[in-house]
Amino acid sequence: MITDDGIILLNKPTQMSSNKAVQIVKHIINPNKIGHMGTLDPLGSGLLILGINKATKLFATFLKEIKTYKTIFYFGEQTDTLDSEGQIVKKIAKDISLKQVKCICKEFIGKFDQMPPVYSAKKVHGEKAYELARKGESVKLNTRTIEIFDIQCLSKIKNNTFLFEITCSSGTYIRSICRDMAVKLSTCGTMLAIVRTRCGEYDISQSCTLDDIKNGKFKIFNTKEGEIYVK
Repeated sequence: MITDDGIILLNKPTQMSSNKAVQIVKHIINPNKIGHMGTLDPLGSGLLILGINKATKLFATFLKEIKTYKTIFYFGEQTDTLDSEGQIVKKIAKDISLKQVKCICKEFIGKFDQMPPVYSAKKVHGEKAYELARKGESVKLNTRTIEIFDIQCLSKIKNNTFLFEITCSSGTYIRSICRDMAVKLSTCGTMLAIVRTRCGEYDISQSCTLDDIKNGKFKIFNTKEGEIYVK
């Protein structure tokens, strides 16, 4: 049983919910308490911060931290979920250049009101928006003020497919950035992949995998005093 208080930096694999990752780690290290500090969608991978024992009380603190993501946007098709797991609902054939995308990026720096995806965990009359959407019910969401501190198009991977790095405030939906950027490019878009690389002062380079934890190769960090436990 782990009795130390602190955080584990987990590199969550794709196609796994954040809650599932928490349960796997809980089974391995058997802490008194454990919880994640801000969910990653099953499609997403990367840095998932886990609070251990008394550190679970830090949830609200980590939720507000600035986060950085690497993500892949594809322009020309849009799904109902705005990511690769949804059904295609729109197609607009148009060749998009790297130069066009880099110019558009400048327009997304700063604060603005963002509309969340319909398929999101936002609550509508006590129910999650994605649960209502899956039932075929109409979902009306409100915009939320978010801030993008930096957005860069790192490269063109292939036709209409681009790699980005985005640093943004808590509550930002990267899928929505793809949707809104596509509109400015007179097309439509879908997010194909996303990796969280940073949360506050913590970086993915400091993280461990589930296999590392199973093999006892992990660290527990104290958020005030530095590293306090090395297994």
